[in-house]
Amino acid sequence: MTPLDHQGITRAVVEAESACGVEVVVVGYGSADSYLDIVFRNALVVTLLALTVVLVAPVEIDHDLVFPIIAVACLAGLLLSRLPMVQRLTSSAGRRGRAIENAVSRSFFMRGVTKTRQRVGLLVVWFELEQAVRVVFDIGLEAKIPADIRAKVSASLQAAMLDGQQRAAAIAAIGPAFAPFLPRDIDDVNELDDAQTTGAA
Repeated sequence: MTPLDHQGITRAVVEAESACGVEVVVVGYGSADSYLDIVFRNALVVTLLALTVVLVAPVEIDHDLVFPIIAVACLAGLLLSRLPMVQRLTSSAGRRGRAIENAVSRSFFMRGVTKTRQRVGLLVVWFELEQAVRVVFDIGLEAKIPADIRAKVSASLQAAMLDGQQRAAAIAAIGPAFAPFLPRDIDDVNELDDAQTTGAA
């Protein structure tokens, strides 16, 4: 994401919060996990395949070349398995799902979503590698905002957050959707950071 993208999302959060009493937290991750278990597993598989090729090759391979061949295969497996596309293709949906839920849970508490006075925090998280979006409402929002409105906003965010052109508009739209049920107080203060956070989970 470019600095302009970050600024656009920050402005959208400010716009949403100026229209109603919600506190929006937006987090974007390159991936939900380092997937080191997948990396090492793939490297082991590549290494064993290379060893098998060396042992069954129809031509004799010089003994001095065996270790370099295996070492290069292992290194290639490690490096290739760090690529997002390879991690996505070689990890199971269940493994990625668990990583996403763990990352969302950490974000919810580490970003202070629960620390607003009326528990009106809204967490929006997306993951590039997993191509996934999660929207989490704190208990104050669940009590004040009807379920159908929450579902509509959540669906809109789910559809928009993986598209850089639509993120800001979807976030800004939270304000008008929640305003009839959670109007902004006259003495409302900004309790959580408006700037989007990005990084590795």
